[in-house]
Amino acid sequence: MAAIVMRQNAKVTWLTGRVGVPAQARGTVQRAMAYAATAVLVCAVGAALLQLVAEILSVPAPIAVTALTLIAVRALNSLRRHIRTQARHRYGAEGPHSVQH
Repeated sequence: MAAIVMRQNAKVTWLTGRVGVPAQARGTVQRAMAYAATAVLVCAVGAALLQLVAEILSVPAPIAVTALTLIAVRALNSLRRHIRTQARHRYGAEGPHSVQH
């Protein structure tokens, strides 16, 4: 009798777990679409700024591209260091995904 009850509970648990899979997939797809839309928007704004800077300063386009690339690298590197520092404070030096030997 106990084996039948355990087996039925396992079935119910397994089926309940499977119900959440499509919802998780939808959430993942929605996040991916949001990230893609954000990336397109950032690229569009960057291209508009590049064109504006090139016209205002009457700088050749290759120099404007180089300057904006260096500015973006500097800003994103600063952001990356800040995020890493926060992660180290939260998880310690090992980090959540470090390989344990």
